[in-house]
Amino acid sequence: MRLNPFPTLSILLLTLILGGCHYMTIDTASPNPNLPPCPVTMFPIGRFMIPVPKDMELGAGIHKVNKITIDEIAWKRGRDREEYLQEVWMPVRTQARKRYVEGGKLGPASQGGLAEEDVSHLFGYPAMLLCYGDDMADHYIDVHIGLPEAILRLKESRFYPIGQECLDMEGRILNLFKHYRFGNKNVAPDSFFSAGGRVEGLKTWHERASLGATWPAGASRPTIRLSFHTSPSCTHEFPKSIFTGLSVARKHGIRLHVLRSQKRTLAGMVGLEEVYLIGNKDDDELRLSASWKYPGSGKDPEKPDIELKITCPESAKEKALHIWDTVMTKFTTVREYYGRRS
Repeated sequence: MRLNPFPTLSILLLTLILGGCHYMTIDTASPNPNLPPCPVTMFPIGRFMIPVPKDMELGAGIHKVNKITIDEIAWKRGRDREEYLQEVWMPVRTQARKRYVEGGKLGPASQGGLAEEDVSHLFGYPAMLLCYGDDMADHYIDVHIGLPEAILRLKESRFYPIGQECLDMEGRILNLFKHYRFGNKNVAPDSFFSAGGRVEGLKTWHERASLGATWPAGASRPTIRLSFHTSPSCTHEFPKSIFTGLSVARKHGIRLHVLRSQKRTLAGMVGLEEVYLIGNKDDDELRLSASWKYPGSGKDPEKPDIELKITCPESAKEKALHIWDTVMTKFTTVREYYGRRS
């Protein structure tokens, strides 16, 4: 069987030739009604609760608040915690130091060099800070904090004028840390969730979150990939429908069968849901793509740009559509899920 190794090329080409905004629903996109219920786990990510089927494997995600990256590292069992904190931190420190020694730039942070400091007194837990720069006049503030539940790593990239002192290295990170809570008990509805914890009660101006999950491939099970992404809203333009590009796509040798193209409301947000099969003319098997896109609503952090998506080979279409409709039905926000705090 010969499959297109770069299925996204077809999608990219189609994106470039789209026009108009027509929407239609075709019932062939409905999953088999005889399929058993699809049990899910409600997984918090950013400001939303994503229903992830229990037979899907979660992958890594990206979590940023006010352009500070949040990462939680589990403690290693059977290892002294102080020792393990050092072990996790040392590769970052060694790589930064090696870079500047080789480049002849080892020096104070005010010169774009390397700085390191024990900042435990600021955070109330064992904590270490690294500050290192690059050739583009950025400082990377990188803090590892040994919390009882996990090692919390907070990293921020910050511009500074070359040759000037890097001031207030830990200020913004310390402010975010004061609003960080581990776990999901007693949750405020304005919370932003990372992998293991959350930030609540913080005035935010930039939020980004992503999550991926996979239905593992096997001898008779092609891979299904589920992804979710949010980013700050940068446009109010409603997504264009793929349906209007159908005839043009065929002229370019792209096989496209649109199953759904419709406006659909999730958690009070009107977005565009599309389900289609796509591939090049010489592909032995088409690929299914199902997506829901919302263009965001200004600077409202609870209504950012959103994309929910599932992709898989056509042979996994029935299973994928079953997952897709379950996700679309159960998708909600943290605020709706936990309720409003009086």
